[in-house]
Amino acid sequence: MAVVLNQISSQSFEHPADRAALEALKKTVGFDKLMRTLAKHGGDRIWRVMNESSNLRLSEKQLPSIYAIYTEVCRRLDVEPPPLYLQHDVRVNAYTAGVEEPFVVLTSGIVDAFDDDELACVMGHELGHMLAGHVLYGMVARSLGSILSLLGSMGPPILGPLLEVSIFTALMHWQRCAELTADRAGLLAVQDRKIALRTEMKLSAGPAGRMAHELNLDAFLEQALEFEEEGNKRTDSLWRAALEHGRSHPWPVKRARELEHWIASGDYQAILEGGYQRRASAVLAESDRPRKETPTESMADEAEAGIKAALARSYGVHVAPRIPEDPLHLALGNYVEPLDEGERVVALYDPSMAGSGQLGVLLTDRRICSSARPNAGVYLRDVCTLGVPPSGLLSDPRLEVGGVFLSFHTKAVRDAFADAISSGAAAFRGSLPERVS
Repeated sequence: MAVVLNQISSQSFEHPADRAALEALKKTVGFDKLMRTLAKHGGDRIWRVMNESSNLRLSEKQLPSIYAIYTEVCRRLDVEPPPLYLQHDVRVNAYTAGVEEPFVVLTSGIVDAFDDDELACVMGHELGHMLAGHVLYGMVARSLGSILSLLGSMGPPILGPLLEVSIFTALMHWQRCAELTADRAGLLAVQDRKIALRTEMKLSAGPAGRMAHELNLDAFLEQALEFEEEGNKRTDSLWRAALEHGRSHPWPVKRARELEHWIASGDYQAILEGGYQRRASAVLAESDRPRKETPTESMADEAEAGIKAALARSYGVHVAPRIPEDPLHLALGNYVEPLDEGERVVALYDPSMAGSGQLGVLLTDRRICSSARPNAGVYLRDVCTLGVPPSGLLSDPRLEVGGVFLSFHTKAVRDAFADAISSGAAAFRGSLPERVS
């Protein structure tokens, strides 16, 4: 029986190289200009018109057998099915486009070449791109030549080549890393190691046709292992980096090995057993979301109310339900361990200038999480003492909770958090924690 991954966040299966490459891409000279130009000229609308006018939209009435596979994959990944289209193209390919209104496209080549399970893996892969927020950058990558020509025509003649040098390498590197994240989503969609790895093999072999019954997965995995081991040699790795430079996708053997590593790490199995981060919108404390009537939920309700009251007027602190989704999404992925069932995010604080959610403190109705000690939160029920170290000219105001130091940009914010944590702890313990200077 397949596991339905209710409200799963892409942070749970994001490949670490994907996040690092995206951060580098955002810092690339000219990238902001590229994004603004794309938005100005309506790139999203152009893709939608091209797709709707040329491709076949699938449904319960149009190719229902393929659409049924798609709806089951969406059910497993807990997403509302975006429109699915079939494109007349003999190449084995699929892609996701549309930032505001995403849609998925399969080519006739991939539908003919892959069996139902392999198609499900491909569909999960594409939905993984959507869940991980890859769509805009992926659209840019596919249209990079045209976009750079447009930008070049809007400025000095040297502008286009300069942007190509600065952006092309970073964008292609990110896209290859993003595929590794999407491959994990494909595996989560089919929940079968052999299917996911077989899909990678067939991407390497192309349309199998008469060869399909002779393809050997074990031999392919041996090849992938040998390729990885040879890549550890310095001269070989340099050649591979040069050959991979302009590719939009990693080599299939590399993708297979990355999936094998993820499975071996135990993270994949942990997700199937429920140990994964939920989407930001699913864990935000909102008054209209009912709770179960249990002692823990009653104490969590009291803790939530106390935290909100203490932080209501604190500058620079986001309090539920007014917590921006993007910073919350990053915080959940960067330093918050998977939340308990029913646990809600009440407050988010990021002391950095960027305010992106990569650093800071997050309070739920049950625990304190901090980037100072990632993925090791302190439960409010365990807070007996609250340390308030003295602050000086060269040190930020801080609190110490359960061996974790929380830093703040002003004493006022620190004091508000001290009150919030005290109120939350009292809800579970029946008394305020002792404050120690």
